[in-house]
Amino acid sequence: MEDKEVLWKCRRGTKELDILMTGFYHKFYKTASKTQQDSFIKLLSLEDPILYDLLLNKISLKDIAVNEIADMIRNMSFEGK
Repeated sequence: MEDKEVLWKCRRGTKELDILMTGFYHKFYKTASKTQQDSFIKLLSLEDPILYDLLLNKISLKDIAVNEIADMIRNMSFEGK
């Protein structure tokens, strides 16, 4: 998937998710490993309610690599506070 397609998929239905997804993209995506990039793309394929629950740590998925990306996003959102 091309970078511009990934960035487009970062645009979600809510401002909060937009900020988190595009923030991860701009901060980590280009330097991430291929596995991490693929996991981020999988995460972007989730529906918003599931993505919210995952990022709020209410659920975890069977895919450990996607859970690790969610952890990175959660940790990113608390940096500098």
